[in-house]
Order: sequence, then C-alpha cells, then structure tokens
Amino acid sequence: MVQPILEINLEKISYDLDKVILKAIDLKIDSNGLYGVFGRNGQGKSTFLKTLCGLKSYEGTIRLNNEILQPSDVAFLATEPMIYEYLTAEEFYKFYQKVSGRKNSNSTRIFDIDEKVLLKTMSTGTLKKAYVNTILQFDDYKIYIFDEPFNGLDIESNYVLLHKIRELAKENIVFVSSHIIEIVSPYLTKTFYVNEQQITEVENENIMNLFMQSIDHG
Repeated sequence: MVQPILEINLEKISYDLDKVILKAIDLKIDSNGLYGVFGRNGQGKSTFLKTLCGLKSYEGTIRLNNEILQPSDVAFLATEPMIYEYLTAEEFYKFYQKVSGRKNSNSTRIFDIDEKVLLKTMSTGTLKKAYVNTILQFDDYKIYIFDEPFNGLDIESNYVLLHKIRELAKENIVFVSSHIIEIVSPYLTKTFYVNEQQITEVENENIMNLFMQSIDHG
C-alpha cells in the first residue's frame, strides 16, 4: 500500500487581524494511522481541525501527496453536530448525500437506531449516533477528523466507535481530539499537543504530564 504524505505548513490561523490562534505550524505525516490532537480548552484544537477540512481560513499550505488538500477529501465529525431537527435520521442521511455530492453510500450503519423518528425527539446519545452514521455512511474519504467523538455516548458506544476509528486508521490518516485521553492514547500513532499558539509532537505517555504541568502553572 502506498502511504500518504500530508504536509501542513501554516504561517498563522486567526479569527481577525488582531487575534492569532495558531502560528508557525510545520507538521508532516507520512503514513496512515491515528493521530491525537490534545490541549486545554481555548488553545486552538478545534480551530486546527476545522482548518484541515476547509472550514477556517489560514495563511500557508496544506498538501496531501503534493496536491492542495480539498474539503471533499476530508470527513469531519464536529463536536456540536449541525442537525436538522425536523428530519428523521433516514431523511438526514439522504440530505447529507445530496449536499456532499457523494453517491457511494454504505447500507451498513455503525449504530443501530430507529431511523424513522425525528431527530428532535432523540436523546443526546441517540442524536450523536445518528450523526456518526450520517458522516460515516461513505468510506471514500482520504482523511477522517473526529473532534470530541465520544461526547454524549455511553461506555459501550464509545468502544464501538473507537473500534471503527481504529479500523479507518489502518488505511487512512485519522485525527482525533478528545478529553477522554485514556480511551484513545494506547492506539495513537503520534500525539500532537496544542499550547500557546503552537502544535508540537509529544510522546504518547507524556500527554497527561503536560496537562498537569499546565494546571500547576495556571
């Protein structure tokens, strides 16, 4: 299997001219795998992940196999899903197919839910399952990004999703950000820590120490 090469060279990511969130980011990923992105709230984790999938403007380049990374190459599971509450899960799947322009939908779902009920009537956990099913109904993305994917799910469902994420990482570049570090850290190919406008690669086993140090220093 030919391994992908993802090169991320960002001069800066900012909300406006005066508010720089991240700067001088120079990362290279040269194999499929599961890549963790961790950091305290407000440090720019979600901003970085949204930048990879084309939802945030930036100065610099993001290339996959020497070509500019396109939003259509990336599957993004956001922390707070955008849900159309007056649709059923089944209707939402089909709606996403249309807006994404993708046609090769899988009939297999990660989670077994009642697809005939309205999204607005679902519990938080079931709604998250519907969202996961919607995004992962396609398997032709080049990169997968999961931003706090385990929020709202029970323990069993977390491990079902983790199994799927690990399977995807065998043949794709997969990014995951989570406050439940212990559930993903044993399976990470590399770990990136976001702090003070920088993203640095750290050893997997050191990530908890970095969090504790940041707390000790306020």
